[in-house]
Amino acid sequence: TRLLKWLQLELHPSKHVHYTVFREVTNAPSLLSLIKSGKCASLLLDESNIVSPFHLGVAINKALSAEASGKMKSRSVMTEIVLCLSLVNGISQSLNTFGLKPDTTGIIAVTLGESEEEVQRQVDELRGQVKGTVIAEDDSFGYVEREVCRVYGVTKEEQLVDSLEGAVVIKIATKI
Repeated sequence: TRLLKWLQLELHPSKHVHYTVFREVTNAPSLLSLIKSGKCASLLLDESNIVSPFHLGVAINKALSAEASGKMKSRSVMTEIVLCLSLVNGISQSLNTFGLKPDTTGIIAVTLGESEEEVQRQVDELRGQVKGTVIAEDDSFGYVEREVCRVYGVTKEEQLVDSLEGAVVIKIATKI
């Protein structure tokens, strides 16, 4: 469908990665329960600190590379993505910054799979679980610039040299 947004990962061409942006979400607490019970196959992120699909794609690439090399710092690829979005190495702090919260109204859902059909099934199931509006526009992430600058330590001087997206991506790409 036209609402499917696929990320093409050159380093991991066999992985099918899809993201969906939801706004006006009214059931974040019940989605948190689904996650905790293991009944949600997608990674649900609070969109306020994620600048763009490119930003998200860099973190996903890093997580899949860590998985392929056996060097993940967490137990699953999904939590590894959260760690790769963060500048800190602690999963709790990373989840607090990027993960779903009870009051989250803007969600970026990331779904990974070995085939498009598998991912499509998971996305269809997720759309039945989230009470919110699917956003169709490409590159339409509802981040909060002030918050992104705080989380990533982006200064006004850095933004004079590069875009916010560029500054953030450099920081996560070079994180050890």
